[in-house]
Amino acid sequence: MQKQIVTQHGTMWARNVENINRIPGSSQGGQGVYVLFDGSMPVYVGKGNIRQRIRKHRTSKRKGQLWDRFSWYVLADKTMKHDIEVLILKMFPTYLRALTKQGGHFAKSTHREQANKIAEHITRNL
Repeated sequence: MQKQIVTQHGTMWARNVENINRIPGSSQGGQGVYVLFDGSMPVYVGKGNIRQRIRKHRTSKRKGQLWDRFSWYVLADKTMKHDIEVLILKMFPTYLRALTKQGGHFAKSTHREQANKIAEHITRNL
């Protein structure tokens, strides 16, 4: 049986009070991860009570005027929100998440080093 990761989500929502209020609150299980965007560029990745956190970012002196869209994901297993946040952070290059200060570390994962750092030569036929 396949286990569900995300139970509810919203993708690339416009930043406005009406949309923020549509995010499930803590009493509706609104715990998970979210991404703030400036246009289509991700600038911040976060976790926690999604609606409450996005409301705080909207009025933040540091981040408040630096994003205009957001995506959010309510997680079935709230204990996974840290590792899911780190997974998203690891997928984005640092310059695509300019407002996120941390890089993130998985809670209990073993880091493996690559054997050889030299990539194969590839030919692109354009």
